Amino acid sequence: MKKRVLVILGVGLAASLLAQASTQTNYGSGSKLTGALVLTGTVNLMQLAEGQALGGIPLRNLGASTGPQTKPTPLLPPPNWHPAPIGSQTPTGTGSVPMQSLSIGSSSTFGLLGLTHADQRNANAGNQFSVEPPNASIAVGDGMVLEGVNNAVQVYDTYGNPLLPAVLSSNQVFGVSPAINRATGVNGVFPTDMRVFYDQTLDRFFVIQRAQDNDAAGNELTTSHLYMAVSQTGDPTGTYNIYVMDTTDGGNTQGCSCYPDYPQIGADAYGLYIASNEFNSTYNYFVDAQIFAISKASLAANATAPTLMRYLLSDYTGFEFAIQPVTTPIGASYYLANGGGEFFVSTAISGEIDNQVAVWLMTNTSSLSNPTPNTALTRINTDVLAYTAPWNVPQMNGSIPYGNTFGVVQPSYLDGGDQRLLSAMYAGGRIYATWATLAQDELGNNVDGAAYVILSPTYRGTTLSAPVLRQGYLLVQGNHLLRPAIGVTAQGRGAITVTLTGNSYWPTAAYVPITTYLTSTTLEVVAPGAAPEDGFTGYEPCCVARWGDYNSAAVADDGSIWMVTEFIPNAPRTQFANWGTYITQFNP
Repeated sequence: MKKRVLVILGVGLAASLLAQASTQTNYGSGSKLTGALVLTGTVNLMQLAEGQALGGIPLRNLGASTGPQTKPTPLLPPPNWHPAPIGSQTPTGTGSVPMQSLSIGSSSTFGLLGLTHADQRNANAGNQFSVEPPNASIAVGDGMVLEGVNNAVQVYDTYGNPLLPAVLSSNQVFGVSPAINRATGVNGVFPTDMRVFYDQTLDRFFVIQRAQDNDAAGNELTTSHLYMAVSQTGDPTGTYNIYVMDTTDGGNTQGCSCYPDYPQIGADAYGLYIASNEFNSTYNYFVDAQIFAISKASLAANATAPTLMRYLLSDYTGFEFAIQPVTTPIGASYYLANGGGEFFVSTAISGEIDNQVAVWLMTNTSSLSNPTPNTALTRINTDVLAYTAPWNVPQMNGSIPYGNTFGVVQPSYLDGGDQRLLSAMYAGGRIYATWATLAQDELGNNVDGAAYVILSPTYRGTTLSAPVLRQGYLLVQGNHLLRPAIGVTAQGRGAITVTLTGNSYWPTAAYVPITTYLTSTTLEVVAPGAAPEDGFTGYEPCCVARWGDYNSAAVADDGSIWMVTEFIPNAPRTQFANWGTYITQFNP
């Protein structure tokens, strides 16, 4: 993979300055996998929540014997990834041109406290583990908001009122055994990597997660499964069809027992798409990326075994990791040429400096309605602004009661993640995408910032191209922006949500308004952080706290942007963690 020196050029670099230089790669029609994804039953969320509200156990009665548990396997990039360690020298060229920092404003837009660690831990009558980082996902449709964080869900109306009388665990949603039975100590299914989604053409809500299987004592097994709940109507509090796929045999040439890490979801007019990173269950190394294409017609018909295609994408170029399917906001048109198509976007995950993104297009997706689909997948790389891996970042001093139990007096660092593609939306014939990068402010401080790009993809004849319309960096002087996620309307108006943290802020929920042709110079704070992150991953084994793999944004029927962002609230906490989420409605 060709590397280039990172030169910071500031916000809003014109497309005319960038030339696309890429060889197109074609991946064929994929493999038919119908029969692997199977309908196993139905679950009604309102009935479950009403039952839990009557018989639930208050958190205060759970006691200190509750042990924490993080994700069963760390979210790992490919083996060649070498992040810059804390305190290391800036990669060559990152500060060659100063960048313009955002000013800080305070927004009065509507918002509400979303799910917290206390909510997640107390779901399912307390038969849950303490889990961090907080992976926040949101879906909006029919005047309702579905939030999923780690392995817990809640539904709200657009006034912020919870519609389920109790927060549910995703184990309940999928109709599987609790993560742990607190009365017997028996471990059940431990789902992770929550994503929720609303599809405008089906008028249905989706909840997906993956799980590496474990035995009753909690020991990991080599088998794995993907779980998907699909609402039968547009009511996210109602009945869901539950689909399960055995993902142990990844179908790759290495013949490993595998698991599908970091599943991401998107859709076009004809298909639902789930992309994931396939890891070896035994040795925990990255094997390849998978893209599953599922027939919407099958899902609409409540099929027992929906039509399913799969692409396996080996790690040949460095862009086959964390491939992000695009979502299309309510009111926007899908890509309908070439028999229908779904775009995907990915960045290079190497820990080094790069200035390309990969744009993928699956065509003839209308054939997913047939028993034997005939899709085709194509990829090109497009030159974009330069980026590199963000760093772990310090927190401002504050109260850390859990850290104090270890004799720690200063907050742990927050993990800055890596430069994977974090969000992608398709609206008005354009792709809007975000990811994180190391940057440098006007004073020469190395800071974690956000990068965004707006692409204008075309597919003419057999040639795919995706020139840059506009792009830029977002950063705050002396502080850091984590996990940027974009949401835009059909007209290209929206916002990028981030967690603001650093020398002047505890983890705070904020956003930057953006349109196709203009990005605000003000970062709007909607929920100031109330304390440092004080969760168990910051101290066990040492020093760096996990901070979510993503924030999330979605578009409602009325054109408002709904964002869910990780932050530290002034709210009841558990012994082991104090994270929370904030839900913001922004009318662009």
